[in-house]
Amino acid sequence: MRRAVRIVKGIVRGLLIVIVCLFAFYNVYMLIARYAFHDRMPTFFGLAFAVVATGSMEPEIAAGDVIVTKAQEGYETGDIITYLDEARGEYVTHRIVRTEGGNYITKGDANNAEDAPVAASAVIGKVISVWRGVGDVIGFLQSPLGLLAVFGAGVFIWLATDLLTGTFGRKDEQERSEKQD
Repeated sequence: MRRAVRIVKGIVRGLLIVIVCLFAFYNVYMLIARYAFHDRMPTFFGLAFAVVATGSMEPEIAAGDVIVTKAQEGYETGDIITYLDEARGEYVTHRIVRTEGGNYITKGDANNAEDAPVAASAVIGKVISVWRGVGDVIGFLQSPLGLLAVFGAGVFIWLATDLLTGTFGRKDEQERSEKQD
């Protein structure tokens, strides 16, 4: 029993260490990409992630959703793309309604008017996945309370494995000493 508990303890601690290392690596990579290379929407293994701020694409994409964008060879009418609107200095995610002179004409599903023409060079990529409500969770985790909650959960799990291992270890020792008597 004691050996099984030690194995579980090692696995849990190993997973915690791997998660923390991956999280740290991802954040360092994103910080370097954003601030050293001035890439406001860096890609990670060819994918760009963003939290949607407005409801211009509702009901398909809502504010608080996370979108995953990937660059494509080309884009077609009906594709939802993310592009840099240089006039506003913001990223926009809208649907292509038509092409005109090598540019894309986009429009938010919930908007009445079309956007200004978008040059192909401004397109970051096509939305390939939408994670409903995940942006709200990310927002919480980036807050001081969220960071405290994550840190507290990690410490709790670490201490719980120590406590459980110590408890089971003492029970195993007591059983052995009782059998020897």
